[in-house]
Amino acid sequence: GTMNDKLFRTLLKRYEAEIEDAHYKIDCINDHSLVIPEHTDITGEVDTLLGKIGRAEEKLSVMRKYYGKKEAAQVL
Repeated sequence: GTMNDKLFRTLLKRYEAEIEDAHYKIDCINDHSLVIPEHTDITGEVDTLLGKIGRAEEKLSVMRKYYGKKEAAQVL
């Protein structure tokens, strides 16, 4: 199949943003700057965030495998 460049780039940015967001939150939790007193399940929260990173990376991988164009991947 084919995917137009704009759609490909938009999805790429979406998944990269999801990954960046989760990394940031993990870093904040790790630095104790985002620990909410009532929220004691820190490991559960990090586990959830790692899951989000994994799913976004998997979607990126699938998108690149089936719809990626070498030119589009290198522009970004």
